[in-house]
Amino acid sequence: MRSMRLYKINEIKVEKDLLSAISLSNYVVIRGGVHVYKPKEESHKGEYHVHDHPEVFIGIKGEAVMIVNGRKYRFSGGDIIVIETGEEHHVVADESNPITLVWLDVRKNEGRNSN
Repeated sequence: MRSMRLYKINEIKVEKDLLSAISLSNYVVIRGGVHVYKPKEESHKGEYHVHDHPEVFIGIKGEAVMIVNGRKYRFSGGDIIVIETGEEHHVVADESNPITLVWLDVRKNEGRNSN
């Protein structure tokens, strides 16, 4: 089973689209949004938070810790994190430089037109 992956935006090669560049070439975005975190804000605090599909986080600016299955990873503007199906995850914003990020829920294409 695959696990969480961290990419640096300036180090990936995007030939077709971002999802292809981060090994999600047969996936489409089903919903997403932008979240501007407050200092020390934690996503889904106190909840067990998993999905039946991958989720992509794109750091725009600021800093955070991404907690995935109990492990902590530094996450900042310019980073992309792919959370795999079934991985428990939370974002905890930095106190002095809280993160602003884009989140994308993705699913396998299954014949839908991705254009």
